[in-house]
Amino acid sequence: MITLQEYFGWQLEATIPVLDENKPGKVDALKQTSLGNVVFEWETGNISTSHRALNKIALGMLNGAIFGGALALPTRRLDPYLTDRIGNYEELQPYFPVWRELPIDYGLMLVIAIEHDAIDPNTPLIGKGTDGRALV
Repeated sequence: MITLQEYFGWQLEATIPVLDENKPGKVDALKQTSLGNVVFEWETGNISTSHRALNKIALGMLNGAIFGGALALPTRRLDPYLTDRIGNYEELQPYFPVWRELPIDYGLMLVIAIEHDAIDPNTPLIGKGTDGRALV
C-alpha cells in the first residue's frame, strides 16, 4: 500500500467525493487522473463487504464523483489457503447483470479475480482459529 501512495500518488483510505450528504464510506485507494477519480478496493471481508465495495463504486460513478473503480478479490479455489472467510469472485458473479444495467455511459467498473499459481505441498498451512483468524 505504501508503494501505491509514495510512488504512484494514490490516496489511501480516501473518501469518495460524492455530491450529496449520503457518504458511502472510505475506499482503500483513490487516484485523481485527467479522466476523473479512480478508486481501488481489495477484499479482506466477507461477501457483504464485496457488495458494499462495488456499490460504493457504482454510487460514485452515478454521482459523477469517480470515473471508475476496481475490486480485487480471491477466487473460491483460494479459500482453503486464506485465514478468514473472505468474499470471492464466484459469490459475486451472479450479481454482475445488476451492475451492468446501471445507467452509466462513461467509465469502467472492474472485478479482478486473484488466484494462486501453484501449491507447494512442502509448505505448511497457517493454522486457523475458530474465529477465522490465523494462529500465529
